[in-house]
Order: sequence, then structure tokens, then C-alpha cells
Amino acid sequence: MVEFAFVLPILLLLMVAIIDFGIIFYSQMAVSNAAWEGARAGATIIDPTQGDQEIIGAVQKAAYGIDPSRLTIDIDPTQDESPRNLAFPAPRGEPLTLTIQYQVELTFPQITIPITGQAVTRMEYQNP
Repeated sequence: MVEFAFVLPILLLLMVAIIDFGIIFYSQMAVSNAAWEGARAGATIIDPTQGDQEIIGAVQKAAYGIDPSRLTIDIDPTQDESPRNLAFPAPRGEPLTLTIQYQVELTFPQITIPITGQAVTRMEYQNP
């Protein structure tokens, strides 16, 4: 019985560590998937000057299972920067980079770990 009292805290700590690792692993997969979905939505926008809200919406829709209020979304270039702010011709072949950062809160110890996902795609806008 005394041996069990010595081993129990170690086993509980190991169990909590496995659960926290699973939460981190799931969050990394969800953030990476959301980055790719947002980049794909940003690559095929019809009007390049109005696309940031569509990209953010695609990211939030794809980031299921995680808290959207802890997401930080960085779009490069934004809709106000060249080449996305040009009316005609629409940029084609230019890179669009989407970086997402998510803050994961662990149960034990009480720390927050940043998880980052990034996707780079080529803009495929259609000219009228």
C-alpha cells in the first residue's frame, strides 16, 4: 500500500501530461488546417480589394474545436497592400501568406503555449 502512495502521484502526472500533449497535438492540426483553408479562400477571391473578411471567415469556419477568440490571423499582403489593392489587372501568381497563432492553455502546469500554422499559396484571381 505504501508503494502505491509513492507511485500514484507519478501516474497521475503522467496521465495529465498525456492529455495535455493530445490537446497540443489537436490544436496544431486544427490551426494548420485552418491556415490552409484560409489561404485557399484567399487565393480564389473574385474581388481582391474585399477579401480579408472572407479569409478570416474561412479560417474561423475551419478552426472547429478551438476557441476562435484566441486566434491571431496575419494576412500578407492585406487587401490594402499591393498587389491586392490594384483594381485591374487582378494579381495572378503572386504569393499570399496566411499565418495563424493560437494560444493553448495547459491544465498542469498552468501555462500558455503559442501554436503557429502558416500557409503560402499563389493568388489565382480571375480578370474580368
